[in-house]
Amino acid sequence: MTQKLTPAIDTSLYPNRWIAVVKDHVIGVGLTPEQAFRAAKRTRSKDKPALLFVDSEGQVRLPQASAADWLNHHSLLRETIALLQNQQTEAYLVGGAVRDLLLGRNEVVDFDFVVPDNGLTVARRVANGLQAAFYPLDTERGTGRVVCDTPDGKIYLDFASFRGPDLESDLADRDFTINAMAMSLTGSPQLIDPLQGQQDLRQQYIRAVSPEAFRHDPVRVLRAVRQAAEFNFTVTPDTETYLRQAVTQLDTVSPERQRDELVKLLNTPAPGHAVRMLHNYGVLAPLLPEVEAMVGVTQSAPHYQTVFEHTLTALEVWPVDVEELGIPDLLAGHVRRYLNIEMAGHLSIAALMPLALLLHDTGKPLTRTEEIAAAETKIRFLGHARESAHLARQVMNRFRFSSQATDFVTSVVLHHMRPLMLAAGDKLSRRAIYRFFRDSSSPTCPAGVAIALHALIDHQATYPPGQGQTEGEQLRHVVVQLLTAYFEAQDQVVDPPPLLNGRDLIDIFGLKQGRLIGLLLSHLKEAQAAGEVTDRAAAIDFIKADPNFAHQQTKDL
Repeated sequence: MTQKLTPAIDTSLYPNRWIAVVKDHVIGVGLTPEQAFRAAKRTRSKDKPALLFVDSEGQVRLPQASAADWLNHHSLLRETIALLQNQQTEAYLVGGAVRDLLLGRNEVVDFDFVVPDNGLTVARRVANGLQAAFYPLDTERGTGRVVCDTPDGKIYLDFASFRGPDLESDLADRDFTINAMAMSLTGSPQLIDPLQGQQDLRQQYIRAVSPEAFRHDPVRVLRAVRQAAEFNFTVTPDTETYLRQAVTQLDTVSPERQRDELVKLLNTPAPGHAVRMLHNYGVLAPLLPEVEAMVGVTQSAPHYQTVFEHTLTALEVWPVDVEELGIPDLLAGHVRRYLNIEMAGHLSIAALMPLALLLHDTGKPLTRTEEIAAAETKIRFLGHARESAHLARQVMNRFRFSSQATDFVTSVVLHHMRPLMLAAGDKLSRRAIYRFFRDSSSPTCPAGVAIALHALIDHQATYPPGQGQTEGEQLRHVVVQLLTAYFEAQDQVVDPPPLLNGRDLIDIFGLKQGRLIGLLLSHLKEAQAAGEVTDRAAAIDFIKADPNFAHQQTKDL
């Protein structure tokens, strides 16, 4: 069965080759999947490409990797299987890892195993054999986790007891057929596929294991959409029917589980497509009414789409490497490291970016006005950023995100227009750069760089294709200055170390503790950032000349 690919890819250029594909781009080519994968990582280290084989006729086909070939690239898995066989333990690899085996994916970090019983005991034995960490996950279901540290990061091995009396019952209790396959680890690995998951994988279908799949766990409503977007698969008509019937049960799922699936959904290669599916299936309105409210809300030029469609376009722009946003090579490495910063709740800045994009215009339906001048209707959204930030905080709180993640997303949404305003003004000054980061960032909420990146994405989604280049260059120039200041002039422009502190003001000027000291120090810091004060003597003179200081001296006379 051939693979569906966008017409933008001319596969006839790659006969008898493996290609690494992200969205509609071939980013790596090789004679083997490993060569294509390595080539992709050299150019786009952040992305997780799909590996596909192009036959002699230029047709792309799903890889038919054997279990043995796949295991050769996972030394830790080979070692785990050897331990299980030495212990004469009946065990099966199941779920997403088997699916990814058949898709030719190499970057698997989560492996799920099932055993007839005593999953906790098996996990503990494997952890001891691998000299790895062990954690009980679910004592009631007998599930334990082994965490292995490798040069490429952590790998997780989960061991669970059967869901039911045997393996077939376990597989029948899973969500979708493509996730309901197992591999026997006794002797030569053998695929066990009672529900024809491999056939659905070839035909690129998301098919529920049973009509009760969503009723048993309504969070699968989100998972179906997420995996359809992640793999570019089609939800079968019967599965769509079951999904729609289960939407009303989604509120029985804990906010934390909904949050985790939502984050994964927004971090697929096609987040805009995923959100559109949520809308089409009737999931978006109960899940995110703030986003559903944007549907059909029109805007004036330069916008050419409704607020909702603009948001989806922005989401589609996001999963790109930073160079594609016009970030110079000298800054790109800094930006990638910034995006990998982990916030509270084990979510990176990169993982939170699509949430900010999704919510950045949610205030527009509530602030929309129309003005008619010279027979032309002008649509305005005065104060929409503040209203959007208010709604974003509500959404983040509703899904129980950490306070740090909530503050971060709220700040990006609140200030998302600032870079555009700076680009519309005169030459960007050091003072303006300082104020931008002062207002938008803090040590626990470093949102300034994300706001700058958000502005570039927002701009690309605003203009029709081929338009807005001049405005885009002006904005990009401002963004580069902001990023340069943040990464290369932090101590000079963004956060200069104080030349005086509160104790100095008390000792030198005889001031009393209070609001005035904080006000004077904030004025001094801004003057330092602007390059107007460069040493301690100048700092003392600056304080003396501050009108607030002079006013206090007059009051004390």
